[in-house]
Amino acid sequence: MLTTDTEQAAASRQDRAAASARPDAAARQAGGTQIDPELAAAIPKQGTETGLSAELAMHRHVTLELQRAILPLHDEPFDLPGLRVMVRYLPASSATRVGGDWYITAELPDGRVLLAIGDVAGHGLAAAAGMARLRGALAGLSITGAPPQQLVGWLNDLVRHVDDEHTASVVAGYFDPASRMLTWAQAGHPPPVLIRGPWARPLPQPDGILLGAGCRGYAAATVQLEPGDLLLLYSDGLVERRDRAFDEGLEILLDAVRQSTDPDLVIGAALAALGSTHAEDDTCLVALRVLDPGRPATTR
Repeated sequence: MLTTDTEQAAASRQDRAAASARPDAAARQAGGTQIDPELAAAIPKQGTETGLSAELAMHRHVTLELQRAILPLHDEPFDLPGLRVMVRYLPASSATRVGGDWYITAELPDGRVLLAIGDVAGHGLAAAAGMARLRGALAGLSITGAPPQQLVGWLNDLVRHVDDEHTASVVAGYFDPASRMLTWAQAGHPPPVLIRGPWARPLPQPDGILLGAGCRGYAAATVQLEPGDLLLLYSDGLVERRDRAFDEGLEILLDAVRQSTDPDLVIGAALAALGSTHAEDDTCLVALRVLDPGRPATTR
């Protein structure tokens, strides 16, 4: 069969295109030189990694936006009955490790102040969703006026029966501005730190296991606070690191915040001593200063 020069040129182009699509064939056409298999494998891998990086960045963005929509973040101190409050939330540096830290500071209808801080195990959207469930549940349940140990027990039921893929920790309690009494319970969470004059000490913890870890009951404790006292609530991301035990981190924290009287400054001192520009976990801190009686409240 006769072919024209044009047809032969077209066939030649098709053959070269087919050969270039097959690395081994292309190598043979190039004088028998084989293409590095690792280089060939890296070509599609690079595209996959680029897509994965974009997906992780989007995942982090959505998770942070969810947290910001749920958690009220304040740039300045604000007042609640009997308290001056400062809050700081720092997300983890890694795109894959945005976690489930949360807090509540809210005045209740009976005049008491609900105080809580918690942490859902895990990272990403699942942890943020768990955080939203626990925070919303506690805010609603606290309207009943139930004691803190019952509130924590209800949260445990929620985690065990609704969100059993995760465990979580929490400190929850009420501050009574008339008596300056704090009544609180906890479930596997780091103890609040009380700063009074020249010393800083962790509060003795009432019994309580992690939310979702069992069905044992929870206990409550009471603390008589005084004007000028400062209470620091924090998540474990502040004091724990892979290369540092919890007790060591707690001692560093206590040394850093002694004699502090200002909520903003105490958070700054804690982060200066323990913070990291490459934090492995997110961190939430809530500092509360007990105000003098009769001090006027301010709105911020």
